[in-house]
Amino acid sequence: MLSQLEDPVFWSEESALPLWLQWFFAATWVLMLASIPFIIPVLSKKSVTKTQIGVGAAMLVVVLGGFYLFTNIILFQSGHFKRVRPLTVVECIYFMSQVITTVGYGDITPAKIRGQVFVGLYVLGALSVIAMLISDLTKNAVELAHEYKTKRIVHTGETPREIPTINSLFAPEKPSTQPLLVALGWFFAIDVVWIAFFSLHPGEGKTVFQAIYMSVITLSSVGLGYFTPVTEAGMIFGAFFMLLGTSALVNVISSFTELMVKLNEWENFNPESKAMAMETLKGLVKTKDEVTEAEFFEFALLQTHCVNKNELNDIREAFASLNPKTNGAIDMKVIQEHLSSHEVISTASNAA
Repeated sequence: MLSQLEDPVFWSEESALPLWLQWFFAATWVLMLASIPFIIPVLSKKSVTKTQIGVGAAMLVVVLGGFYLFTNIILFQSGHFKRVRPLTVVECIYFMSQVITTVGYGDITPAKIRGQVFVGLYVLGALSVIAMLISDLTKNAVELAHEYKTKRIVHTGETPREIPTINSLFAPEKPSTQPLLVALGWFFAIDVVWIAFFSLHPGEGKTVFQAIYMSVITLSSVGLGYFTPVTEAGMIFGAFFMLLGTSALVNVISSFTELMVKLNEWENFNPESKAMAMETLKGLVKTKDEVTEAEFFEFALLQTHCVNKNELNDIREAFASLNPKTNGAIDMKVIQEHLSSHEVISTASNAA
């Protein structure tokens, strides 16, 4: 079989799919991305902020604006085109998936200088918005999973909760490989589906080994471009699975990196770490023979890396600024007054 570069497949300027089916795939693809800003508040169980609304609006502008311009205004060229022209609906979601995932096969490119400049700027804007949204979505999904696991343990007694000790506060626990294995499982499942489609679909004309190579360069977002989809079915499949596959790979890399960091912390822990912890504690206590609950609390926060020394000093200074009584306590009304005055200042600033 000749390679795709030697024997190019030309794409029709009109899609072979019914118009309603083209728009169904396009709408589904757009909704996959456009729904992310609205999924985040649901996962976090918090009210929608102005920042989230702004990012969500930018997301819609990026997706819908690009969709309109690429199918109506900007001209493209390709080894699969017989002439320079705008993209069809199917070609557009395929091209935009390459942009958003940074796969960039190079089989479709802007034909004119103005279009090249615009697409270049569009890529920067799209990546910035997508990166923020994916980061927020991943963070909230992880927090939701952790919250669900904690509730399951508490209500079902699935795993008896061990009573924490002073050693457990600064002796790192041996990290689990389960998150990495789950991430790998999802990635390999997507990869297998990709290989099966492009090796079995008759119009694509790829062997199993070519499909494997294609899956690696695509889902890793390298996108060398020698093997690419050549049918409308392949472009539609690729448009969706580029998003799923590259996201799954990012999850694998994040899980692997987190595991390596935790393993290093666990392996580097030694008796000297305990001696350093004692030095930290001695620097916190006001007397040589006793440790108060507040001092132990500060010590625990430092050892568990919840705060650093600078943040701890800021907390102390904020407390001292409230003029505590001789017994070290502060009236609740004092805190309420300070918070209320801050709200008034913030409201005035926004109005100005």
